[in-house]
Amino acid sequence: MRPHRVRQTLGAFTLIEMLIVISIISVLLGLLYGALERAQKFSRRTITFSELKGIEAAFKQYHAHYHAWPSNGLVNASSRLTSGQDEGFLIDASIARALQGSRETSSEVWKMNPEAVPFIEFSRFSPLSRNPVNPFKPQRNVATDTTRSYKVLFDTNGDRQIEIPGSDTDATASPSTNIVASVAVWTIIPSTRTSDNSAGTAEEGEEIRFGSWDSFSVK
Repeated sequence: MRPHRVRQTLGAFTLIEMLIVISIISVLLGLLYGALERAQKFSRRTITFSELKGIEAAFKQYHAHYHAWPSNGLVNASSRLTSGQDEGFLIDASIARALQGSRETSSEVWKMNPEAVPFIEFSRFSPLSRNPVNPFKPQRNVATDTTRSYKVLFDTNGDRQIEIPGSDTDATASPSTNIVASVAVWTIIPSTRTSDNSAGTAEEGEEIRFGSWDSFSVK
């Protein structure tokens, strides 16, 4: 009977040991969650960069086909972008359809691509605005769903330079970014919750402007 009692004593699992195991599992799960979150952000950033370069290539093909850049005079005033003598627009739902080769667009946007050439195929659209958007999650309590839309400026004055405004809503805002290119495409990666401040209020991180001129290795 004595050996049997020894085996029972050795096989017992104390409360302290159980708490230690639970603590270790909790730490490992926290590390795993952080790694998965970083991998998810990297994956979305990779997709965004690929889409930026794809849109840039599509407009270069457009210029090679029509020998001109798309006129922003064909789009709604709210979608037009100007920077100095360069012009462009926010790629909204009607522009996206035109670039995909469809003539089922509102107003005169179909004149942007009268031959209905499919220059690009957008794969993701906002459920609110129907604009093509990047793969990041939208901000909370956003009245207008255009933050993640793609914007484009063309070198319409032919000086091979484009000045990207410091703000999507204010063309005169600083700091601006000067690049040497014939076309520039960018989007905004929405801010995400980072932590709670001393008052217990959730603090939001900064928005990130991600452009086709950026180096992905830096981002």
